[in-house]
Amino acid sequence: MFDVFYNFIVLSALFLIYSFVGWIIEVIYTLIGQKKFVNRGFLIGPLVPIWGTGAVLITLILRPYDSLFNLAISSAFIGTFLEYVVNYLMEKLFKVRWWDYSNLPFNINGRVWLGSSCFFGLGGILVVHIVNPMLFELFTMINRTVLCVIIVFLLLIVLADFCISFNIINKLKISVDSVRKDYTEEISKKVAAILMNRSLWFKRLLNAFPNVRFSFKEKK
Repeated sequence: MFDVFYNFIVLSALFLIYSFVGWIIEVIYTLIGQKKFVNRGFLIGPLVPIWGTGAVLITLILRPYDSLFNLAISSAFIGTFLEYVVNYLMEKLFKVRWWDYSNLPFNINGRVWLGSSCFFGLGGILVVHIVNPMLFELFTMINRTVLCVIIVFLLLIVLADFCISFNIINKLKISVDSVRKDYTEEISKKVAAILMNRSLWFKRLLNAFPNVRFSFKEKK
C-alpha cells in the first residue's frame, strides 16, 4: 500500500518540479520579449500546472526504449492535445480566451500551433531520456518518509493556491460578464485596461496573459 502511495508522491514531485521549470521558462521568455518580469500562469505561486501535467503524462505513457522519432511525435501529440483541451475548457468555463495563436501560421482554431507542438516534441525527448533519469536517481537518495512529508506539504500549499486563484478568475469572469457587450478586439482591450485598475489580483492575471480575449454576454 505504501508503494502505491510512494509512486503517487513521485509523480506529484515530477508535477511540481516540471510546473516550476515551466514557470521559469515562461518568465525568461517574457523577460526577453517584454523586457520585464511577469509572474506567468494562473496560480499565484511559481508554477504553471500545464507543464507539470504534460510531463507526468509523458512519463506515464512513453518509455525510454521508444525511438527518438516516436518519442518526439508522441510527445508533440500529448502536449498539443493537452494545450487544446485546457484552452477550450478554460474558455468555456470562464468565457475568456487566455491565449490565442490565430495570428501564427499552422494553428488549429487559435488554440494550438505547430511551433509549440515542435517544442513539446523536443521537450518529451529531454524529459524521458535526460531529466527523468536524473530526478529518479535524486529521489532514491532521499528518505522515502521525508520525501512524502515534503511533497504532501507542497501539495497542500498548491491546493490552497489553486482555490484562491480559481476564485480570482471566477471574479474576473463576473466582472467581464457585467459589461454585457458584443465582442470586438477593441472592446476587449478596453475592458482589460479597466479591470487592470480594479484589483491587484486582476492586474497580475492580465499581465500574465496580455493577449487575453473576453467573450461578452449580449445586451438584453
